[in-house]
Amino acid sequence: MSRLLLGIFVSCFSLHVHATVSLLGPNEQTSNVFTQANQTHLNTDISQVAIKGIDTPPHSELGVGERLLSRLSWPDEAGRESALVLKAEDYQVRYPELQQSIQYFHPDSLWYGYPKARNTRDQLQWMLLEFSLAGGPKQLSDWLAQINAINNDNPQWEALYTDAFLGLMAFCQQLMGLDYAQSMALNNITSTPLVILIDEPWLAHLSREDLYQQLSSMRGELNIERLRYRQQILHWLNVQQQRKQQVNIASGPLISLNSRDWRVPLIRQRLAEFDIANQFVDLQLDTMDADTVIALKRFQTQHGLKADGIVGSDTLYWLNFKPVNRSKMLARNLLRKQLLERFMLSSNQQRIMVNVPAYQMTYLDDDNEVFQSKVVVGRASRATPLLVSEISSVVINPYWNVPRTIVRKDIIPKLRRDPSYVDQQRFELFDYQGQAVPSEQIDWTRVKDTGAFPYRMRQRPGPGNALGAYKFHFDNQFAVYLHDTSSPELFSEQQRAFSSGCVRVEAADYLAETLLKQAGYSEQYKQRLIAKGEPKWVPLKQKVPVYLVYFTSWFDGSGGLHYRKDIYNFASVDSFLAS
Repeated sequence: MSRLLLGIFVSCFSLHVHATVSLLGPNEQTSNVFTQANQTHLNTDISQVAIKGIDTPPHSELGVGERLLSRLSWPDEAGRESALVLKAEDYQVRYPELQQSIQYFHPDSLWYGYPKARNTRDQLQWMLLEFSLAGGPKQLSDWLAQINAINNDNPQWEALYTDAFLGLMAFCQQLMGLDYAQSMALNNITSTPLVILIDEPWLAHLSREDLYQQLSSMRGELNIERLRYRQQILHWLNVQQQRKQQVNIASGPLISLNSRDWRVPLIRQRLAEFDIANQFVDLQLDTMDADTVIALKRFQTQHGLKADGIVGSDTLYWLNFKPVNRSKMLARNLLRKQLLERFMLSSNQQRIMVNVPAYQMTYLDDDNEVFQSKVVVGRASRATPLLVSEISSVVINPYWNVPRTIVRKDIIPKLRRDPSYVDQQRFELFDYQGQAVPSEQIDWTRVKDTGAFPYRMRQRPGPGNALGAYKFHFDNQFAVYLHDTSSPELFSEQQRAFSSGCVRVEAADYLAETLLKQAGYSEQYKQRLIAKGEPKWVPLKQKVPVYLVYFTSWFDGSGGLHYRKDIYNFASVDSFLAS
């Protein structure tokens, strides 16, 4: 990671960007933000704390290099340049009445003429960039493009900055109205209306200091993780500019060690862009050498692929991933992390995080990772819902009450071909009065897989039960849960979106042991219940929060950055900033 930060530092300076800035006021000491981040990461005593935020001395700056933005030129959307104005008097104010009220209460400039004004404008510029990349409304990126096109030290542009600030506030107000699932998906924020609700007392009390604090609040906690995200966002925007145009690596035969292929130099170039540590003696060598294979394996690991050092279709997908789209992905996930904080439950000493696109579950105790497990999640057509709840019970030897969708789409077609499938899979049928119905009484050839099915179906506990030995129950409107499985072979797959919405946990036995232990039950007690083969609901004395989250990029505990495919296609509508 230290080499990665150094590489970002070098690449930004290649554009004559200043990394040493003062964000906290004229009397406070500045420091090199990249060096400080690097030193913090290397300090093993606080590296874990740094992920959730670190304390800094009064005169130091855990900076974000906001002035980096003013020296970069962003790729423009076609036709945007013609919409920009070069004279302040030609700018069309979006919020004229609010602007008049602000001028009435604050005749002095909010954006110019005081020591911290430049820092405030820089922070506004950063927020426009982050929200635009994350998929916010087009107006945000229009303001960003306009600010990038002007001399931003000219006080005549006061109205532009005030408009952009009010627009950011309006966007944040709308974000605060999103529910949990919407905050994780972020799949419709492009159309968010920028209607702002503020009252006269707020306007009357607005001050220059409040302005900076409001922007800081929109930004979220300034910690080492946010710094890492911002560095990577800038890095990939820089790569996009340096690359000029996107040249995809063509599909073709697999490329492995000692393969000779005209695509190898371009593969090596992409690996060097991805990680500054990938230094190759000869970029133009058309033979896949050992150094390239080693770098490729690291690249594959960071993208959740099989680290075999072979270039196939999945590896090509990520090698061809546009740099600007990596910036968008990072900004989107940074916003998800910020919004998630609103939904964190108070009983968070222990919690379970299931990252759906990563096919991974993490059990945390007081922010310390206890263990991780592979999971299987819902396929795109039957997506796992994004929700937050609390595990209240562990069900040992559970019945599987088959959801009606699965009965209609999966089971009935099999029963029409082979009615004995009911007995083979140990299913039971009941009418809606709760009376058992023998399967041999049903003419399955006449049962349709559409419309109403007149019976409830469940599978008895034991061998072959789809839920395996454990079900982890938490209240939710979708009737989903975590559970064991009778198909453990699926955990060997890299892409594991196979279920009908519930989450299958590879380490289900260990999860059950952990939950039952903290509730006061012994391993021997658990084993006795399993041996009986009968369903048993075991309530937990303390509910454990469970979060089904959706992070397609994240930093691990050691600072390593990971990317995953957007398996539910939430980001299918690109943000308006440079695609």
